[in-house]
Amino acid sequence: MKLFNTLRFKLIEGKRLKKYLLYAIGEIILVVIGILVAVTINNYNENKKAEKECVKIAKQIQQKLASDIAKIKETRQEISENLELYNLYLKKDKTEAERLTIVAQAPFLVTIGIQFLPVNLIVSSSLNKVASQNTTLANKLMEIEQDYIVVDKTLRPMEDIMKDELIKNINHIKENFSWYEKLVGNNGKFTVEEYKYFGSDDYKNRVVHMRFLYVNGYDSILEEVEQIYETHLEELNELLKDQ
Repeated sequence: MKLFNTLRFKLIEGKRLKKYLLYAIGEIILVVIGILVAVTINNYNENKKAEKECVKIAKQIQQKLASDIAKIKETRQEISENLELYNLYLKKDKTEAERLTIVAQAPFLVTIGIQFLPVNLIVSSSLNKVASQNTTLANKLMEIEQDYIVVDKTLRPMEDIMKDELIKNINHIKENFSWYEKLVGNNGKFTVEEYKYFGSDDYKNRVVHMRFLYVNGYDSILEEVEQIYETHLEELNELLKDQ
């Protein structure tokens, strides 16, 4: 009888242990599920937060693209106006009105009358926040950033070349002519004798060279950049139309 009771006690204890193990395993499963649910919710919230941040940055870049395109158009318009002056300067038979225009503008064609693009070619310092996102919008923003980097590496050296030419032209006048102050002072009151230099072959060659750099070089780059930015703006407008 005692042996029977002992066996029954062990059997009961075994059942209790089994139930306890099942209960413990169940508790563990519930904890794991709870953790997974919490992680999923947290990831969902973080993704939503990241998406909102991405949209916010995209709208900032959208505005920058629109602003930069407008500045490019303004700069190219000024280049076009300067081209008319270059061509007018080089024209052989001028009307009296054209001659008077060149008299006023000729001294500044290759010295200080040059317009460069007033654009900051850094897209956004916040783009690193979306670099890890593998979404269509995030990838487009990174593509835009890369194009801005390429434009910077292309446009700035061309501007440096033109600036060097401007400095050379100004230094040439400074070192060889006593009326240098009139040029940089922008009063334009040159005597007939002083003005002769602006009709010389030396000055003509400088005008031809600057026209080549300004129009065939710089403006050609700006035209391509304008097309690239407009394409990006159209694509970005499409991606943000429902945001």
